[in-house]
Amino acid sequence: MATGPSPPAPPAPGPAPLCPACHAPIPLAARFCPSCGASTTAPPPRAPSAPVDIRQAVDQDRGTLKKLQLLLPGYRGYRQGEDLRDADSILRRQIADKVHASLDDLNSLRQQLVLANEFTSLTTIATVLSDLQTLEGRIRHAEQGFSGISPAVRITQARQDQLYEYDYGFAQAAEELRAATGPLQSAIAAHDNAAITAQVEVIRGLVARLRAAFEVRMATVEKVQV
Repeated sequence: MATGPSPPAPPAPGPAPLCPACHAPIPLAARFCPSCGASTTAPPPRAPSAPVDIRQAVDQDRGTLKKLQLLLPGYRGYRQGEDLRDADSILRRQIADKVHASLDDLNSLRQQLVLANEFTSLTTIATVLSDLQTLEGRIRHAEQGFSGISPAVRITQARQDQLYEYDYGFAQAAEELRAATGPLQSAIAAHDNAAITAQVEVIRGLVARLRAAFEVRMATVEKVQV
């Protein structure tokens, strides 16, 4: 009698699964390892995450006041009474000092341009120096500030945070202005007229930004005194 084809042989059993904890062999249907008792359905280990720039994370987590204190050593922030006036005086004095240092740098760079017979940007630099000198005087000797504020005045935490934001922008603008003289010095050393002109324009823009930040800050301070 004819017979049909033989059924296919069952597949050879594969290797027994291993416990994810102790790596001992475990039965196929076991939910727990008979050796260590660990769950056999535990999720696989997570892949290592991408490296994180800890400096960026710290900067993002740091409050505005802390970042401001890094730019202005000795600045304590706004508290109450006399502290308001002291903090305002410290902030404006230190920023005025930064502006004065930028003035010294620009005066020196203007002399280098003259010695190098690079006269194209001298007029623009002279205008920037004049504007910056006026701005330094306004910052250093501002009458508004907290100089006339009553010790009885108290400001809310929300208003303090707003002032810190404006103050940080003000201080950061002064810091960026000081840093901008470096590329200008490099351009002068390379006798690169195009780069000199471009960097002088950058500095002029930063002076305008510093002036705007100062005016916005002082307008905000005046509102505190109302």
